[in-house]
Amino acid sequence: MKAHRGLGFAAVFVSALAAGGCVSPVKSSTRPDTVRAMTDRRGLAEAVIANWSDLSALAARRLMEQYGVPDEVRSGRLVWNERGPWKRTVVRDRRWPYAPPEELGVVEQTIEYPLAAGRIADIQVFDGHVTFNPASREMSSSADREEVNYLRLNLADDVASGRVSVEEARRDYAKILALEGEGKSSPYLLSLHFAFKL
Repeated sequence: MKAHRGLGFAAVFVSALAAGGCVSPVKSSTRPDTVRAMTDRRGLAEAVIANWSDLSALAARRLMEQYGVPDEVRSGRLVWNERGPWKRTVVRDRRWPYAPPEELGVVEQTIEYPLAAGRIADIQVFDGHVTFNPASREMSSSADREEVNYLRLNLADDVASGRVSVEEARRDYAKILALEGEGKSSPYLLSLHFAFKL
């Protein structure tokens, strides 16, 4: 068996198992992580993403730098729970050309959010990459990177609270991304700008 991208034999073996759909170690919710368990999951995560598309692997590595070892590693996804402002972060292996790279939604990030039933349709009209689950009271955004998820959820909150219309939110979204392309940033790309209590 030849090493793939400089991986050792053990990593290649783990990678082959993961590619076959084998389940990885998952962090136990009842026991704290040991250094060994974290190291095992990190190694498995690295082996798994070595077989992913470049876009998905890049997103996974960025999230590992930001949030550390994932809590769950599967052949097609990594999951972090309760990291940063997020209830859950999932990065998936998705491949172009089924959609443009920025529309693949490889990074899904979820928050708890008390969205009124009458506002759900407005959020869906604003952006199809933002979803709301009324049963769990979770709002999620899927994008190619975390910054766009911040932007979408900040604007979704603006729409839900009535500060802007759906049309204004769409214009703001396009304007902020255009300015980012020119090297200018917006606070809406850097963090969530709202607070709430469930």
